[in-house]
Amino acid sequence: MSTAPDLTPREPATEAPAPRPELDDAPPLLGSWRNIYLLVMGTFVVFVAVCWALTEVYA
Repeated sequence: MSTAPDLTPREPATEAPAPRPELDDAPPLLGSWRNIYLLVMGTFVVFVAVCWALTEVYA
């Protein structure tokens, strides 16, 4: 009698998850995800620039 685990491949579950139409909606702010990403990246760039400027001024 073998005590090794059963490693035979199994069929994946065929039941699909329930559809979620709310995931296809546009975000309520700025109209699209692209605009939100641009806002976040722009805010990050401004933050880095301000930190760099403060470092230069007070170094």
